[in-house]
Amino acid sequence: MKALGTLALALMPVTAVAATSALNGPGNWIRLFNRDMEILIGRTIHIDAASVKAGGLGRTFREIDVLVKARGRLPRGTTQYMLRSVDCGTGRVRLEQWQLFAPDGSSLGNSNTPGAAQRVRWNKEDGMVIRYVCQGILPR
Repeated sequence: MKALGTLALALMPVTAVAATSALNGPGNWIRLFNRDMEILIGRTIHIDAASVKAGGLGRTFREIDVLVKARGRLPRGTTQYMLRSVDCGTGRVRLEQWQLFAPDGSSLGNSNTPGAAQRVRWNKEDGMVIRYVCQGILPR
C-alpha cells in the first residue's frame, strides 16, 4: 500500500502540469529503479522511452525526477522535467533544458539553455540512467 502512495505522489505533479510544456507531456514513462533504490537515492527517475531519438550529442530523451524526500530547500514531491542528450560512444551527457515544479504544481524555474557536456560516471545512478538510454538495460 505504501508503494502505491509513492507512485501516486510521483504521478501527481505530472497530471497537474501536463499541459504546460512538451517536456512534461504524455509519453511512455518507464520507472527505472525499484522502491528501495529510490529511497536510497532520494528520488524516483522515469524515462520517456517514446522520446529517445537522434539529436543533441547523439541521442536525446526526456527524464522526470521526483524527490521522495526533501533535499535542501526543495520539499518532498518536487518534480524536475528534463530534456537530456547523450553521446553513448564517448560517454558524454548534457542537460538541454529543464523545468522544476513544487509539489502543488507551481513553477520553481526553468531553462531552455543547454548546459555543458559532462562525462558520465557509470558507477552512479545517473550512469545507470544513461546505460538504459544507450543500451536498454533497466537498473533494478
